[in-house]
Order: sequence, then C-alpha cells, then structure tokens
Amino acid sequence: MTQQATDLFYYEGNQLQVIGITGTGLYTPEKFGIKTRSASTGCWRGYIMRYEIKDNQLFMEGFWVKTLEGIEPPMINEIIPSQITKEYNPGGLRGIGFNYYYQDVYLKLPFTGSLLLGNRPIEEEYVHMGYPSPTYFQTVLKFDFKNGDLLKIEDISDRVEEARKLGDPKGYSPESDSPEDIKKWVEKRFSLDSNFEI
Repeated sequence: MTQQATDLFYYEGNQLQVIGITGTGLYTPEKFGIKTRSASTGCWRGYIMRYEIKDNQLFMEGFWVKTLEGIEPPMINEIIPSQITKEYNPGGLRGIGFNYYYQDVYLKLPFTGSLLLGNRPIEEEYVHMGYPSPTYFQTVLKFDFKNGDLLKIEDISDRVEEARKLGDPKGYSPESDSPEDIKKWVEKRFSLDSNFEI
C-alpha cells in the first residue's frame, strides 16, 4: 500500500496539503454525479481536489479525477473539463492515472468547520500507508470556516511538534498482526478525521 495523494489548498501563493477535516460542506466529484475509480495505488479514491482562498472565502478551484471508462464528466460552474492524455496533461500531475482535469471552476463552498493543512514534510515520519498525519509535517495550520467564510487561521506547528515526541497519532504500524488490529490501523491511516488530540 502507498501513502495517498492529499487534496491541495492554495493560500497566499503557498501550496498546502489537506491532512485533516472536521465539518461539512466540502465537495467531491460525487457531488456533481461523477463516479470515480482508483487512479493508482497512491490515489485509491480516484480524485484530488484543489481548494483556494480568495477574499477570505473558500473556493473549489478544480480537481483531477479518474472517471469510469466511456463516461464524460459534466460541466461545472460553466467550466468544461479537459481530457488528460499522454500527449496532453494540462494539470501537470504525473504518475497518477487521472483522465480529466477541471481548472478555474472557482465555486464557493458552504464549508463550516476546520481544515488542518500541512507543509514541509519530514521524511523520517513517512508512513507507507493511507493519508499522512499532522506529525509528518514541520508546518501545520488550522483554518476555521463558517459557510465558506474564513474566520481564523492558527499555526499549531508547536503543538504538533510536541505531539510528534509521542509518535504518530495514527500509528506507525498495527499494534499486532491480528486481523482486527490491522483493520483498525488501516482505517485510521485512511481517515482524514482530525478529531484527535494535537
């Protein structure tokens, strides 16, 4: 199993990774009736969303997606998706088998809740399974929203650094080789739920 590709978040010219979500109102391809399939071992769910802050509001800028064969995805917010081929890859994302790319959609999201965003990975903290934990990153920011409006940004990197001393909150490996412990560990690694103590 491979570490999974995270959604991306753009703020003040910086690209951050979405590593924790608490709340409701983020969109996925399913919201638009798009059925996805695995794009690679590094993207089992078949898509990577891209979010951006503009004028203190949260927008879905676009996304990469792997759709079911022969099904063309719909126009979203008057934007037609580009088809990705070996010769034409407008998103520039390589190594993952997406077949469509949405860009410049800029659909405001009704998200209420918090996003944990990471930057500057620490290679020694890499776990070859699921989504990375906050402890994998040197910089971790918490963004709070109400109905898509940005309320607060908090740098929690110091708290994450303290938490790192206790180990990865998702676990570096299962507690034992029992099927139950392995299942529990895999579920935790594939969760983006940020309701754990940092």
